[in-house]
Amino acid sequence: MRIAVLVLDDAFDTGLASVLDTFDAANGLAGADAPRYDVAVVAMRTQVRTHHGFVVPLTALPRRTPDLVIVPALACKQPDAILAALDRPDVADAIDVVRRWHARGARLAAACTGTFVLGRAAVLDGARATTSWWLGPTFRRAFPAVKLEESAMLVADRQVLTAGAALAHLDLALAVIRERSPSLASLVARHLLIDDRPSQAAFAAPEHVAHDDELVKRFEAWIRGHLTEPFALGHVARQVGSSERTLQRRIRAVLGKPPVAFVQDLRLERAVHLLRVTQGSVDEIAGAVGYGDGSTLRTLLRRRLRTGVRELRRANAG
Repeated sequence: MRIAVLVLDDAFDTGLASVLDTFDAANGLAGADAPRYDVAVVAMRTQVRTHHGFVVPLTALPRRTPDLVIVPALACKQPDAILAALDRPDVADAIDVVRRWHARGARLAAACTGTFVLGRAAVLDGARATTSWWLGPTFRRAFPAVKLEESAMLVADRQVLTAGAALAHLDLALAVIRERSPSLASLVARHLLIDDRPSQAAFAAPEHVAHDDELVKRFEAWIRGHLTEPFALGHVARQVGSSERTLQRRIRAVLGKPPVAFVQDLRLERAVHLLRVTQGSVDEIAGAVGYGDGSTLRTLLRRRLRTGVRELRRANAG
């Protein structure tokens, strides 16, 4: 498989290195007769530096269309920064190349902020995709034609593979390897000590989700101050100065989910914190975040975060 890793100035060092190291590990661990991953690091300029200033060794853009093109993340920490980066001349050139290679049959892949490059290239329009969990509202606003699933770690649709935040670069590379050899992907994961992480939900912190909608901010602040109270949309809408319909529409537009799902996010965030830092019983913690009993909390932890009380407390103890 011929893979072009298309690197841009200010690339996220760990993301780029993770992709390269994972494929290198696969080549080193595969049997003599196993297919190889021919990985070339390419760029739109003759010299590229990572976020920490390291010069990236490059090869020339391939004349033949690669089998797969991977766009690692840019080291942008704020929504405005990644949106501004998309207007850089080198990024614009990369977007053109990505679009051209895709039209010629190349598969595309990106993780974290790199997914914004694919979004700007319009290769995700009408398709399902994911991105870094904290950039969901920004991505949704910038690329409304994309069916965003920001809680997913990996989404494959229409010859494009997208992955979630930062270290999901590892998950992305392993997914590519797994398509050809599940056993090799498992071996690489064990060598690199990578756990199976099917969802970003367990890592998401709702207060860090980047959005600038004042009504959504008022809703979030009110819910945080009244977690123990039963949730009634009409009552909350009046408290934040909105109608039910407007509040529901705005939350769905900004966050991609209904109000009740966002309330669950906030309750689970608080419950996970309490489970990690206190010795309160599950029933006590459930009551402190607005659930009637511990069984409801346990069910939501499994369904939404794919974890349980024992795992959370064991991780904290470790």
